[in-house]
Order: sequence, then structure tokens, then C-alpha cells
Amino acid sequence: GCGTSALSYDLHERGYRDVTSIDFSPSCIEAMRARYAHCPRLRWAVMDMRSLAFPDASFDVVLEKGTLDVLLVDEKDPWRVSAPAAAAMHRVLAEVSRVLRPGGRFLSITFAQPHFRAPHYAQEAFGWSLRHAACGDAFHYFLYVMCKGQPLAPSQLALGERLWHPPPPPSPPPPLDEEEDEDYLLAIQL
Repeated sequence: GCGTSALSYDLHERGYRDVTSIDFSPSCIEAMRARYAHCPRLRWAVMDMRSLAFPDASFDVVLEKGTLDVLLVDEKDPWRVSAPAAAAMHRVLAEVSRVLRPGGRFLSITFAQPHFRAPHYAQEAFGWSLRHAACGDAFHYFLYVMCKGQPLAPSQLALGERLWHPPPPPSPPPPLDEEEDEDYLLAIQL
């Protein structure tokens, strides 16, 4: 999901000369190819992140910046992600794991806090370790780093398991008796 971000070019300019970028949008990829035609080692492909056309173990690093957020944007409760959304995220992450070489890194940059995002990454099936760091001063974003071929910690495995077996929702509070009903406007003296 490279979009029209300059990130691929910025990586190229910092010495990462072999960069492949994908996006679902053909017009986006066409625009990026034209914009960076002077950088032949920047490759652009129209591709769906749920079904990558790359061979197994073909990348040292996979980097996503906010792309995975689209999979969860319609969720009503971030604490209890729906089964279809969790399955969609799992499908994409399985593809990322498949295309990573042993020892490769998956880097994910997002505003999603660890208690919401880490359970998705902490799946034993992906065969990677997980760590994260908060970045920024007043408004934080998060960097997640997964290393293919390293194990998850037991606490992370438990966190990942909760994604598929969330606790039941809390019971609604009992209704107030008529005598307990308060006139809040009177109480704050408006």
C-alpha cells in the first residue's frame, strides 16, 4: 500500500537501492512509475496485499506504514475485533511471513497502540518474534518489528491467543430505580 508516499524514494536516496513497492490502485502505481522513472531500481507493482505474487522467502525486509489500518477501520470495538476483520489481518500477515526470508524483518508503522495491534502480530503461525516502540513526542505512533525465525515470548503467545478467544463483553449495568434517578442539570447547578 505505498500510495503516493515518497517513502520508497526516500529509502532509495538513503542507500536502499533495491526497493519494490506495491499498491492496489493501478493509477497510483502508474503515477509513481512516472514520478520516479529516473530511479530504475525502484520497482512498482499493482498487487493485493492479501495475495502477494512474490515467491516464498523473497524479501529481507517488508515495510508497511498505515496500510494494515484499513483492515480494521470499520470495527466498532477495537477490544473485540470481529472474526472477519481478524481473519483478513491474519491473511495479510501470513502473506508477509511467507515472503520474508529467514532472519528477515517485518516493520509496521501505525498509530495503533500495542494493546490493539500486538495480538494480531503475536501469532505463532507467522514464525517471528515481536517487539515494539512508541515514537513521537506529543502524538505517538508505534513501530513494530518482527524477526522471522525468532520465537515469540510466552506472554506474547498468550496475547495472540486472546485475539481468537476474547473475553465475553461486560454485563450492562442494572437499570436505575426511579428513586436513584438524578437530575444532573440541577446537581451541577446550570
